Amino acid sequence: MKIQTSLQEFCQYATEANIIAVVAEFSSDMDTPVSLYYKLVGDDLGFILESADKNKYFGRYSFLGTKPLASATAFKSYVEVTEQNNSFKIVGNPVNAMKEYISKFKTVNMPELPPLMSGGVIGYFAYDSIGTWERVRGFDIPEDLVLGQFLLCKILVVVDHLKHTSKLVCLAQIQDGVDVTATYNEAVAEINNVYELLKQDFVKSKNAKQANNEDLFINEITQSKDEYLKNVEIAKEHIAAGDIFQVVLAKQFRCKISKEPFAFYRRLRQVNPSPYMFYINFGKRKLVGASPEMLVKIADDTVYTYPIAGTRPRGANDAEDADLTKDLLNDPKECAEHAMLVDLGRNDVGKISVPGSVRVTKLMDIELFSHVIHMVSEVAGKINPTYQPLDVLASCFPAGTLSGAPKVRAMEIINNLEGVHRGPYGGAVGYFDFCGNMDMCITIRTITIDEDVAIVQTGAGIVADSVPENEYNEVLQKAKVMFQVIKEVEADDFTN
Repeated sequence: MKIQTSLQEFCQYATEANIIAVVAEFSSDMDTPVSLYYKLVGDDLGFILESADKNKYFGRYSFLGTKPLASATAFKSYVEVTEQNNSFKIVGNPVNAMKEYISKFKTVNMPELPPLMSGGVIGYFAYDSIGTWERVRGFDIPEDLVLGQFLLCKILVVVDHLKHTSKLVCLAQIQDGVDVTATYNEAVAEINNVYELLKQDFVKSKNAKQANNEDLFINEITQSKDEYLKNVEIAKEHIAAGDIFQVVLAKQFRCKISKEPFAFYRRLRQVNPSPYMFYINFGKRKLVGASPEMLVKIADDTVYTYPIAGTRPRGANDAEDADLTKDLLNDPKECAEHAMLVDLGRNDVGKISVPGSVRVTKLMDIELFSHVIHMVSEVAGKINPTYQPLDVLASCFPAGTLSGAPKVRAMEIINNLEGVHRGPYGGAVGYFDFCGNMDMCITIRTITIDEDVAIVQTGAGIVADSVPENEYNEVLQKAKVMFQVIKEVEADDFTN
C-alpha cells in the first residue's frame, strides 16, 4: 500500500478546506466488492454502490463506505444529526435542512478521485418528503415518520476493476485548535489500521442465520387485486374528467425474513444487474436496490434526468425480445405515456437550468434488463449557477414516472387511493458530495428491510386507455425479481 497524499499537500489543503481526503492505493486483485464489504463494513453502518450497463457488464468502479462521521435522519420539520457523541436538530424541511448541514463542509476537489470520494453524503429521501416542500393535498405526515436517512462516512474505498487496484480514503476534519500535522498522522494511522483489516480473510456477518425452509408468505399489505383493479378504474375516471393525464398506482408487499440483510443484495446483484445497485445499512433500516432509472444527476455543471416509461416482460430468447420490443415501440398507449413524461422531465430540468440549454439527448431508446424491457429517454440542461444540487433534486422530485402528470394533482390522487405512506419507494437514493456533484436514482426495484420485515413496492402508469388487468400484471412483473431474491435467499441459503 502507498499513501498518495503527502503531509505537505495536506497542510496546504487545510488552508482552504475543513474536510480533506487522505488517499492510499493498494492492490485488490484477490478480492471482490462483496469480500471487501464483509471485511470493511460487516454488520456496521455503511454502504456499497455498484453499477452494470444494459448488457449486464459491471461498471469500472465499486464504492464502499463505513465509520460515519455523522448520520442524519429527516422528519417533517427538522433533521436530527448525530456526530460522534453529539446530537442536534436543524429546523426545516428535509431538503432545506440538509442544504444547511452540508454547507458547513468545504473540501478539496481532487480530479484523480471519483465523485463522493473527496467527501459527501449518501442516503435517501422518502417519496412522502415531497409533502413538506410542495403544496399537495392529502399528505398526512406524522411528526415521527422518517422522511430520509443519510451517512457521511469517514472511511471510503473505491475499487477499480480495470486496474485491479483500490483507493482507500480517510476523511480528516480540520478543527480549530487541533494541530494539522497531528490530524494528518491520525488519518494515516487509520488508513494503516483499515488496510491491515482488509488483508485478513473475511468473515461473514455475525448475524447470519440458518435457512428458512418454510413457505414464504408475501402479504399484499395495501390493496387486494380487486381493490387495485377498482382503483385503476377510479384513476381512469379522473383522466376522463380532465384532472390528470396519467397517474402511477403502486402496491406494497411485505414478508418476514430470517437471513442476514446483505445476502439479499448479493443475490439481487446477480439476478438483476442494473445501472444503480446499492446496499445501505442505516441501522434498523437497510435499503437493498437495483434501480434502472436515474432521477437526476449533476456532472460538470450539467443536469441530467432519465425518464423510463413503457414496459414489456423479457422474452425467452433474442427473437422474442425483438418481437416484444417492436410491440412496445408500436404501442400508442405506451408511446403517449412516455412522451408525456419526457415533457415533464423537460419542465423539471428547465426550472433549474440556464434558459435555452435544455435538450432531449435520447428519445424512446430501448434497454433490456433481467426481467423487463423498458423504453428510455434522456433530458439534459446546463445548471443555473444560482441553484445548489439539492435545489435541483427538489425540482425533479418525485419522478414523473412514479407520480404522474400533472404531478401535484396525480400525487393527490395517489394519496387518496393507495392508503399508505410509500416510504423510500418512489423517492430518491444516492449521493451528493461537497464538490457539487450529485447522482440520485429513483428508489424502485428495491427491498426495504426494517429489522426482520422485507417491503417490496411496485407500480404501473395509468392512462386513458389502460386495461386494469394489464396494469395489475405489470405491477406483479416488476415485483417478480424481488420476490425471486427473497425466496431464494430464505429457502436455499445460496450464500453459504
